[in-house]
Amino acid sequence: MTAVPSVFAFGLVLFGFSCSAQAYDPHIVQKLHNDLFANYNMHTVPSSNTIVKFRMNIKHFDMVEESQALMVDSWIVNEWVDPRLRWEPENYGGVFKISVPHNMLWKPDLDVYNNANVGEPMSYGNTLLIVFHDGRVLFVPPVRLHFTCVMDLTFWPHDTHNCTLTIGSWIHDGITIDPQVMHDKPEMDVNKLITQDGKNLTRGMWDLLDANITRNVRVYDCCPEPYIDIKVSMLVSRNAPAYDWTVKLPAVGLCILTLVVFLLPPAAGEKVIFGGLSLILDVMFIAYTNMEISNAPTHVPLIVEMVCEQLMLVVASIVVAALTLRMARDPYTKGLHNVIKRPLIVVSYVLCLHNYKNIVSRAHQPYARTFKSDELELGENGTTHLYGGPEVTTSPGLDWLLLAAVVDRVCLIVYVAIFTINMLTFSAVL
Repeated sequence: MTAVPSVFAFGLVLFGFSCSAQAYDPHIVQKLHNDLFANYNMHTVPSSNTIVKFRMNIKHFDMVEESQALMVDSWIVNEWVDPRLRWEPENYGGVFKISVPHNMLWKPDLDVYNNANVGEPMSYGNTLLIVFHDGRVLFVPPVRLHFTCVMDLTFWPHDTHNCTLTIGSWIHDGITIDPQVMHDKPEMDVNKLITQDGKNLTRGMWDLLDANITRNVRVYDCCPEPYIDIKVSMLVSRNAPAYDWTVKLPAVGLCILTLVVFLLPPAAGEKVIFGGLSLILDVMFIAYTNMEISNAPTHVPLIVEMVCEQLMLVVASIVVAALTLRMARDPYTKGLHNVIKRPLIVVSYVLCLHNYKNIVSRAHQPYARTFKSDELELGENGTTHLYGGPEVTTSPGLDWLLLAAVVDRVCLIVYVAIFTINMLTFSAVL
């Protein structure tokens, strides 16, 4: 019984060839081999115009981001006619097909033009060819194609790339070897695993959105003969749900974390400490993303731009925190002028700073000495105390405290506005 490998079985089913369950005499098959290859030269083209039919079946693909290349494991289906390999089956015991090692027959010198590993030809391993009695040759080698693909990481980690594989004869023109496309789309046979909860697991983090196979004819100025190549265009998109937890959520969390700097009381020294911690976290996040996208130095992903902007906002928040801390804590012998203080009182009412407004208003009233203990927000080790306590704060210091609270609240509103705009601007990557 003649055994047909799975690769060739795929090709036989593909082209509609039938495999009859017939046992051949090995002596007859040996005689057929001897007759066919007695004067056969594998280095010469079968005819002056050899048509090579082409088809592709993709088994697995993955993006090699370090080298900006796409790696595709596939079956390349080639079929052509070699008139030198014809025989009459009735003269050889009904044998109508034989299998031959690929290094014994002429094969079209199809190679990858945009090979990422320059100088390394496609490896066919120990793949056999099937030769039919009418001279048809079927060659379905499993190959790993490694070709260049320029990546655009602007929308990382939701990036999509259009990669093109170019295959053609390395030395022959389109008249000698004419590649023909059998189907305009490659077949997909990617291994998947469906879990009990319905999750679709694959070997890689990429999805194939679309793929097309086209035949292109070029005529160069140097030569009148046409040169033909086959282009396989693949639109791949990153599908990595883990980045939702390791990249996107931390990026949004860092932006929200800065709000705490403005929510703390103006006299709290923890504002500067917390701002410094936020700054360190932003730098660590930028270092992490730089390691992930270091292979794309010509452009910056939007999510990295967002965190870099956030880094500058954190720096600005630390500066504002230092200024408000000085205004709230330093001793003052002179309060604010009424031209500044009166508008501040009005603005503080609009900004929901009623406690600070009431403290300043009553501090300038005669015999006003005591307030409730919750009418003034203080920071740790602050020098500002309520009237009637062991240390009495003069009204000039309270004027500056009101100014610090107003500046803090205005900066909070500005930051919330910037945060909202950034979330809308960078929503494509969040």
